[in-house]
Amino acid sequence: MMRPFVFAVVLAVLSIPSFAQYTPKAEVFGGFSYLNYEAVSINLPNGSVTETCTSGPGFNLCQFPPAPTVNFTPRLGLYGWNGSVTADLTPWFGFTTDFSGSYGNATDSITTTLTTTISPCTLACTTTEDYQYSVSEPRVHTFLFGPQFIFPAGKVKAYSHFLAGGMNRKVTATDGIPSISSTLFIFPSAPTSSTNSFAMAFGGGVDYPVRKRVSWRVGADYLTSTGTAQNHVRVVTGLVWKFGK
Repeated sequence: MMRPFVFAVVLAVLSIPSFAQYTPKAEVFGGFSYLNYEAVSINLPNGSVTETCTSGPGFNLCQFPPAPTVNFTPRLGLYGWNGSVTADLTPWFGFTTDFSGSYGNATDSITTTLTTTISPCTLACTTTEDYQYSVSEPRVHTFLFGPQFIFPAGKVKAYSHFLAGGMNRKVTATDGIPSISSTLFIFPSAPTSSTNSFAMAFGGGVDYPVRKRVSWRVGADYLTSTGTAQNHVRVVTGLVWKFGK
């Protein structure tokens, strides 16, 4: 995943001779963002499983095969803000610092059932357990930086960038533990976990001028982070202010 950054560094080095012939410009972007956020990825027991037991004089040996599972990967829509500052070092290359905050009050949950059959048996041959997992109130902040490439096309200016940095995420997760009756859930206190992780963003967009030094931006990024929940899509829109000659 580091190859795009190595490529960007090589291009930056090759463009050094043109720096002296170009007056650096700066761009400041501020606007709204929508984040399609993968809150968690977890496997929960689900389906049927058979435990085979062998009895003999003085012993009872049972084999417990792995329980089948179902993957729970909820995606929540978060709304927030996005800002960035870009130093255009050449007409086609710049360096961007990007920061954002995304928030939501949505909740998603799943309930699964695991049926266990004991063979052979004399009394209770089948047991059923229910499981539940829910996530809610995610909060995501990112701080990213990296190269940005510029592609002028008439009035419209397109751009693409490869950014890396950090992500702080907070999410409330609740486990539903099967009770003895297997029909009720025992819910522990809902912990809100806060984690910091490495993150990367790959994307781009277009700027359309609305005034001499002001443009309207629409962009999108594929955002990934380390951990089990790492595939997100971010869409941004807002104003770009240009500074410099």
